[in-house]
Amino acid sequence: MAEFYGHSIALAFYLAASMREAIDDAYDLGLRPDLPTLHARFLGWMSLARRRRRSHRL
Repeated sequence: MAEFYGHSIALAFYLAASMREAIDDAYDLGLRPDLPTLHARFLGWMSLARRRRRSHRL
């Protein structure tokens, strides 16, 4: 997080690319990845963090 502090869009792109690699790796291993779970793990927390910041401003 320190590396991407203040650059949430860059962090989102990095995490999306990492999620894509994880999906590709799973398929390469013959697995069927649970896409909603992977999304929650890689990107889902970002929307929660954004909501918390907005609620603190009110």
